[in-house]
Amino acid sequence: MKLTELLEIIRQIAEEKGLSDCLIVGGAPRDRLIGSVEKLNDIDLTTGDNGIHYLAKEVAIKLQSPTTKYLLMSDKHARVMIGDLKLDFSSNFNIKNIEGILKLMGIDNPTEMQKELYSRDFTCNTLLMSLDLKTIEDGTKRATKDIKNKLIRTCLPPEITLGQDNKRVVRIIYLAAKLGFTIDPNIIEWVNNNPSSLSNVRADYLAKKIKKALAYNKEITIKTIDKLGLWPYVPPLPELVPYLTKVWRV
Repeated sequence: MKLTELLEIIRQIAEEKGLSDCLIVGGAPRDRLIGSVEKLNDIDLTTGDNGIHYLAKEVAIKLQSPTTKYLLMSDKHARVMIGDLKLDFSSNFNIKNIEGILKLMGIDNPTEMQKELYSRDFTCNTLLMSLDLKTIEDGTKRATKDIKNKLIRTCLPPEITLGQDNKRVVRIIYLAAKLGFTIDPNIIEWVNNNPSSLSNVRADYLAKKIKKALAYNKEITIKTIDKLGLWPYVPPLPELVPYLTKVWRV
């Protein structure tokens, strides 16, 4: 089955069940805007509301086969694996008091989609793309500009966005290496003032993400860890040992 055919099935299921429009969010539309030619085999989906949980189950049922798996992940988002294709259905996470925070930003009566998008990690991961892969929408009005400026910036002030989920600090390293983007000074300042936040991240997740970052760009990975002041908290991976030894001697 072609990807476009699969996405059309998902669209039809959402329509038949009376759910909000399902859209692709995060890396796929970001990479499409950048002009990346990477194969789409890891797709994040959202409806902007709790209907996404129901949709994930219905998609798994509709596409049931020996190669299809439905998984509920630790952060409450659902994953449907179809062979090598990974479909991640949003957890519909909202930051605490998101409506009040958005009101202070001048956004009164935010939509459910706005609440979810502003609760995400970085602006470059908030673009929305239609399931026919033809239309990209910037729900925060910030993503397009930041992507074109090659900037990693949190959707809300770093103390809110990064303080909610320490794994997001690890993703700064990963995204900087993968995309070659610079990091917003406000992020750098917050992480330098709160480096121990990384100590709460599971060791296996931390090692996995840093390995991927090193595979994308070792030089940027090293510089980013240094810039964020995170050497005491990174795992002693073989590629990092020379740098860790230097830090320990200091």
